[in-house]
Amino acid sequence: MDLSRLKWPLIIIVVVFLGWLITEPGVKAMRNHFNQGEVGADAKKDEYNEAGLSKLAGFLMLTFRYKDAEEVLLDAIEKYPTGVHFYHNRYRLAKCAEKQGRYDECVDILVQLRDENAHQYDEENVPEPDILQSRIDKLIEVNELGEVGSV
Repeated sequence: MDLSRLKWPLIIIVVVFLGWLITEPGVKAMRNHFNQGEVGADAKKDEYNEAGLSKLAGFLMLTFRYKDAEEVLLDAIEKYPTGVHFYHNRYRLAKCAEKQGRYDECVDILVQLRDENAHQYDEENVPEPDILQSRIDKLIEVNELGEVGSV
């Protein structure tokens, strides 16, 4: 059985599908997919949904859609406060606020992460408290938010 004739139609289908995923309806469909179901009913499904929301937010950030990424991150943070990606999502939320020019909000989130020592819970994705503090100081100084070190 020769399947070589299916190669190009399959490639076209995959490209069209991936193209659809980057559109607003595609993102909305993915967000709805990962928000389905009741939290706590199935641990595996919760893990899958939290990871899906986190990856979708990461994709949106990579494509400079920070407002959309922020909404997805808020979904993940609110629905899964004990999830594996919780602290990483909060750190990314700070980046979304910064990219949208909301520096006070970004600093507030970074201060919370520093005070909670979020690095101990997610060493791979959240910087150590002293690095967070230097980022806070830089944001305060560059954006003239007040006295450096007053936070």
